[in-house]
Amino acid sequence: MLSIFWLSFSHADDYVTEKENPIIDEIPTDYLEFADVIGLLTPEEIIELIGEPAKKLDLKMKSSNEVIASSWYYHNLNTDENGNYFPTTELDIIDGYVESVVFLNNVDENSNFEGKKFDTKRPDSLF
Repeated sequence: MLSIFWLSFSHADDYVTEKENPIIDEIPTDYLEFADVIGLLTPEEIIELIGEPAKKLDLKMKSSNEVIASSWYYHNLNTDENGNYFPTTELDIIDGYVESVVFLNNVDENSNFEGKKFDTKRPDSLF
């Protein structure tokens, strides 16, 4: 019984340390660096670092009204290789992580045009 109690506390300390020491503490503005790290963060961590998106679109199950995916839109968040800001950055979130990021140039979230799209790394695919 004592060993179970000890194991519970030892894992609780790991959880607290992980939350106190996030993977990153600042989101890069360069679009390539941004695409490389954004998939490692949960939506809650993203909001902590860069705030609420300008617009959210949720995809819901018709039968249960459960949100199964979201697209978040931020404005003037990321820069291209010349240091110019993309007007809109789209984050596509599935299963609690950013699945892909799209950098939209000269269009916004209401347009039907594709931008520069990148698949992101997920925490379980680091190794």
